[in-house]
This record gives sequence, structure tokens and C-alpha cells, in this order.
Amino acid sequence: MTTEVEGPFGVPLPEREQAANLKAEELNLFDSTAVAVSSVAPAYSLAATMVLLFTTAGVAYAGPAVIWVSFIPVVFIAVSYFHLNRKDPDCGASYSWLSKLISPYFGWFNGWVQIATSVIFCVVAPLLAGQYTIQFAASLGWCSQTTVNSIPWISVIGAIWLGIITFICVWGIRWTTNFQWMMVIIEYVCVVGFSLWGILKVAITHPAGSRGFNIAWFNPLNIKGFGALAAGAVLGIFFFWGWDTALNLTEESKDSRSNPGRAGIISMYLLLFVFLLNIVAAQMLLPPAVITAQGSNILFYFANHAVGTWAGYVMIVAVLSSTVGTTQTTLLPAARITYSMARDRVFPRVFGTIEGKRQTPAIGTLIIAFLCLFGILLVSQSKGAYNVLQNDLYGDIGVLIAFYYGVTGLACGWAFRKVVFKSVRFFFMGILFPITSGIILLLIGYKVFHDGWFNPANNTALPIAITMILGVILVIVARIFGHSGFFKTKVIAYDTIE
Repeated sequence: MTTEVEGPFGVPLPEREQAANLKAEELNLFDSTAVAVSSVAPAYSLAATMVLLFTTAGVAYAGPAVIWVSFIPVVFIAVSYFHLNRKDPDCGASYSWLSKLISPYFGWFNGWVQIATSVIFCVVAPLLAGQYTIQFAASLGWCSQTTVNSIPWISVIGAIWLGIITFICVWGIRWTTNFQWMMVIIEYVCVVGFSLWGILKVAITHPAGSRGFNIAWFNPLNIKGFGALAAGAVLGIFFFWGWDTALNLTEESKDSRSNPGRAGIISMYLLLFVFLLNIVAAQMLLPPAVITAQGSNILFYFANHAVGTWAGYVMIVAVLSSTVGTTQTTLLPAARITYSMARDRVFPRVFGTIEGKRQTPAIGTLIIAFLCLFGILLVSQSKGAYNVLQNDLYGDIGVLIAFYYGVTGLACGWAFRKVVFKSVRFFFMGILFPITSGIILLLIGYKVFHDGWFNPANNTALPIAITMILGVILVIVARIFGHSGFFKTKVIAYDTIE
């Protein structure tokens, strides 16, 4: 006989489900770092958006400048996550912190933005995985080049990859982490190795069309105007997005108050190195016009010219593994955030169900995966929708990321307002820099949204507006039908640093 309490949307929630927990003490610092790095997926990010970065920045060789300028505010958001997680380790991360520190309504809304961003991405990324899988098969003579550009086939293969990823996520966090280790090793060896090879080739043999390294590539003043800087920075933010997955796995981590936050910060510096190395190598080896003509095939083309034909095939495998890995580690946090919200009884209770033996939010993961599968099915019916997903949505995702990263930075500074004068170092690292970074990210997001909304050609900001408006509607629904106590919770502030 189980006792029952009020669950979300007025549905009774059995006590046994309330007691269900994620599998604790499973991930060490190295595991968390591997997940954080794999979530960002440098090979995927470079393949998907390097060309967009070149065309958006307003000048051919401004890629490195955009990357390091984007890095600065995001790394201080990672510091914000470290400080907030140290006080309150929760798999809901930003959703949970903002609910307690700013407003339960705003926290719920922020959680929704993260979930929606993850779902959108988990529709986009499997399609690239499908494209690279078919391209690899075509390179081996297993299918025709016509099939490479077939949207139905790309969608089918992408859906199969999504199914495999979902199975691993449901099966257990250790399986997931081991899989991520494999993905990280493959893509880092390929991207770093081939980039160094390309730089050495330019330095030694000076192939036609190549040029020497120029420190001016790192100068942000070369970016043509604030609009171009903002548009480029949104893509840069997308480049670095994903390290916070380590924080969503905090309840499954050892030393949960420290390791996940450290993993996020460590991964940021590793990723900065990889991104800059590859973009510099590409700019040295290939003329700008050649780079912009390649689309998502840029890493395949780069590896071919840097090393040889065989390297292009290896790079296909690296991008494919990176794409699969980042899809998995985007599905993971979405399932953990919805689990945290359901645990607070402000989201459908089914998302709070933990599979007993594996201790994973299996049902919630499956539901999110089916939503993504439905999105892939819709895209498969329209070439126009497919093209939008492969181009405009990366900027839209970047704006949504800038929003929830930005408000988390502001929340960190506000949360520690009572200890503002207790430590000079913490004043800068825990208050001033997070607040400043949060403001910068919100301004960048607003600028890109504004320009997209008033774009005379097409309204590229419409998906952002739909996500935000739907979030407002859903938080009202959650307030009416969810657990009323959650929305009456009084916000807090921290009076100690440690």
C-alpha cells in the first residue's frame, strides 16, 4: 500500500516514484569533462557552422577573433555555473537555481527554453549525422552520389542514429559516458592531428592558395560593425554550447558540488584551443572563397587538402562520431531538466519516472526522443524546411543559448549580493564578471533577434519568438494545473561564499 500526494496537473503521485533517484556517485571528474567536451562536439560545430562564421563576421579572416570574443563571456557563465552548483547541486541546474534565486515563474520559463533548445537541436543534428553517414557510404561505393543529397534518405539514417542514441541514454549513464569517451578520442585525434598537419604543410611546402599565419586574424576590430559582431558571436556561443551538460549530470557525479563545475570550465579551455587551431589551419591552407563554397563538407575538404584523400574519409568518421555524441549529450540534459521539473511537480509526472534498475529517466528520455523523431519526419517532407534547419536555425539556437546563459550569469551575481564585500577575488569572479557576461550575452541575443525579426527577406527570428511565447503560455498552464506550492516559494540569497 502506498501513500499518495498531489502530483503535477493534479495527478496523484505514488510515494515510490517520489523516492526514485538518479544513479549517484557514478561519474568522476574525467568522465564529467569527457561529457562536457563531447557535448560541445568541436568536429560537429566546425563542420556545421564554420562556413556560416566566415560569411557572418563580415570579413574573410575574422573567424579566430569571433571565437575568442565569444569565449570570454561564456567562460564566465561556466564560472557562474560552478558557484551556483557548489551551493545547490541539482540536475535541473539553471532551471532550479533561477526558481530559487529569482522567481519560480522565471525559473520554469528558463527551463522550458533549455528543453526547447535541446529538442530543436536534436532534430537538426541527426540530419547532419545522416548526411555524413551516406557520404561515407558513397565514398566507399556503397551508394550513388544522388543518394547523398536525398532528404528522405538523410532523414531515415538520422532517425536510426537518434534511436541508437536514445537506447544508450536509457540503458544507463555508465554506458553513455563510455560511449562519449570513444567519441571524444576519435574526433580530437582527427581534428587536432589534421589541423597541425595542415599548418605544417603551409609552413613547409606553401601550397597554391595558402597564406602564412597573421596575428590580425585575432583582432575583433576587423569585424565589420556591431551587427556582424553580434551575428558572429551568436554562432561562437553555439560553438561553445554544451559544456553545461556536466552540470545536469551533477546528481550522478562524484563530489557533485565541485567536479561538474570544474569539468565545465576545463572543457571551455580545451575547446577554445581546438576551435582556434582548426580555424587558423583552414584559413592558412584554403582561400576564403573556397571555404565558403564547401558548406557542411568543409572539414572533409580541409582534410583532403591538408593530408590526402584517406584523411577526408577519416574526417567523415570524426564528424559523424562528433554529431552522434553531441546529439546524445543534448538529449541527456533535456531529460534531466524535465525530470527535475516533474520532481518539483510542475511538469507532467511521467517525466519524473526513474527506471529502477538503470536509474535513468527512461520514459522522459523516450518522450523527448519521439518529439525529435516527429520533427525529423516533418523535415523529411520539405526541402525548404531542411534548408532552414541547416542554415538559419543555428543562429536561432545561439540566441536561445545566449538567453539562458545570460540570465544565469545575472542570477549568480544577484544570488551572492550579501557577500559582495567579503572577498575581492570573489567579487570579480563570482559577481562582477558573471553579471557583465550575462548582460553581454543578452545584448548579443537581442541584437540578432531584432535584426532577424526585421529582416526584409525572411523572418529568421520567428522560431525564437514562437519558443518564447509558448514558454509564457506553458508557465501559466503549469501554475494553474501544477503544484501551487512551487510557485509560492520565497526566493533566497546566499550569505556565504563557500
